[in-house]
Amino acid sequence: FGAFQKVLLLLRTSTGQDFSLYKRNTILRRIDRRMSIHQITSLTHYVTYLQDNPQEIELLFQEMLIGVTNFFRDPEAFAALQEKVIGPLLRRKEGRGAVRIWVPGCSTGEEAYSLAILLREAVDQDPNLNVKVQIYATDIDPKAIHFARQGFYPNNIAADVTADRLRRYFNKEDAHYRIRKEIRDLVVFAPQNLLSDPPFTKLDLLCCRNLMIYLNPEAQKKILPLFYYALVPDGVLFLGPSETIGGFHDLF
Repeated sequence: FGAFQKVLLLLRTSTGQDFSLYKRNTILRRIDRRMSIHQITSLTHYVTYLQDNPQEIELLFQEMLIGVTNFFRDPEAFAALQEKVIGPLLRRKEGRGAVRIWVPGCSTGEEAYSLAILLREAVDQDPNLNVKVQIYATDIDPKAIHFARQGFYPNNIAADVTADRLRRYFNKEDAHYRIRKEIRDLVVFAPQNLLSDPPFTKLDLLCCRNLMIYLNPEAQKKILPLFYYALVPDGVLFLGPSETIGGFHDLF
């Protein structure tokens, strides 16, 4: 039972979260960052440090959860989604129940709110549309979920959000922007472990971008059939630019 496995066991015992299906190199990079802070050069010595300092386990856990996200990350992909998927989806769903969307691994909420803005814009462009929208956004990190629910972001989001969208969908508060209630109300945020908790189902759109790149092939083989099960027959899976459906071309 090596030192690396002992770190995973300590994390699982303390936090209840199992990182064994994450890519080993990704985990080692996060561990190395914590070790360098304490000037520890041996993984075995770091295991001892974790055992002697339970607060370090929580700090390592937070290191594991560092999310990389922005509003409208990969703008061309979001523009294509708006044109090819969202508009037709809203028209198709009119009078046939709510549009259901799930954003697993939502981190601090930027991507989920980006989708909400696209949907709001599509509805505003066609005032005759009468469609209810339900966006579910989940993440393993309760602190990220709490942050996302506030919808309160630093003013540097202006680099990713157009001035028109900032004016229409945000309120300026000192050096921050707060998402307006009409957008916030479209999204339900909840903590969830994608690898162990039940998925949302009957989804029209599943947006999972830049999460699977952190998971090993075994985890990806578990998640992709789950995504297929979660989507309605003509539903859409929206992945990041570095992600593929692997060997599941028969499903998607």
